[in-house]
Amino acid sequence: MPRENVNTRAARLKKIIAGLRRAYPDAHCELSFSNPLELLIATILSAQCTDKRVNLVTAELFKKYQSAGDYAAASLPRLEQEIRTTGFFRNKA
Repeated sequence: MPRENVNTRAARLKKIIAGLRRAYPDAHCELSFSNPLELLIATILSAQCTDKRVNLVTAELFKKYQSAGDYAAASLPRLEQEIRTTGFFRNKA
């Protein structure tokens, strides 16, 4: 099968998005976030955890860690403790 060109792919993507919007007109994300990094962190923490619990944990986490560098520089034992209640905290940290 030949590779799809950019215009064909863009048109196909628009059709898919339009179909999803028709199928799920009121869809929204239950996770609380204000930027893409926060959404990524909340999504990682949401594995095997409720969105309600994740939102409780991230409320404090997002105040403390503002950038990816902040997370990378964080003490692993401390970060594990901060996210402990989300479950699988060692893997998520």
